Amino acid sequence: MRGTVKVAVVAALLAAAVLVIALNPPARLELGQEALAAFPARLGGWVSENVEFDSVVYDELEADATLVRRYSRGDGATVWFVVVFHQNDRYGAHDPVVCYTAHGWKVTDQGTLPVRREGGELAARWIRLAMGHEERVALFWWYTAGDLATGDHGEFMSRMAASGMRSNRTFGAFARVSAVVRDGDLGAAQALVREFAEAALPRLSEVFTADRTGGDDDTR
Repeated sequence: MRGTVKVAVVAALLAAAVLVIALNPPARLELGQEALAAFPARLGGWVSENVEFDSVVYDELEADATLVRRYSRGDGATVWFVVVFHQNDRYGAHDPVVCYTAHGWKVTDQGTLPVRREGGELAARWIRLAMGHEERVALFWWYTAGDLATGDHGEFMSRMAASGMRSNRTFGAFARVSAVVRDGDLGAAQALVREFAEAALPRLSEVFTADRTGGDDDTR
């Protein structure tokens, strides 16, 4: 019952935000592909190369900007890092479960993982995936107004709606770090994606600040 009420409240807030934005078209935010492209190509001991989604994936996302990179270390460790950014008239809350299952992966386990960030921890979500003999783990979270980083999809959508009603501007970003699970060692894969996420979080915060987007200043 409590979950149903929460969904209804979020839906009502989103409907109100959409109405406000429709009646008062917002200015475009000054954040796009160039800003995401400026995310460091080198991060600690990690060195990146850009990779591309299939064109059909970009069409489905309808994103204002995307970042898709593979980061590697000298010891052979590799992670894939994805950021999908939407602004103003879009509520593009990318769902990795839907994305992976649509491409043939099966979710075999899931949960939350504490990731250290400035001022505390982020409870990021993770899923374990399998397809044939290959296994992966994906760690993901969302960003929105005022540098909120959360693994709670409902909190993300509520903050998007509230920001739209207060400032007539919205933005949201989805971030994902994934790695191969080798020899069934889920713990090692989780440690790898968490290590990268902790290195990436402060640099993402520099991209998604209230000053850059002109959004509200409710930070946490």
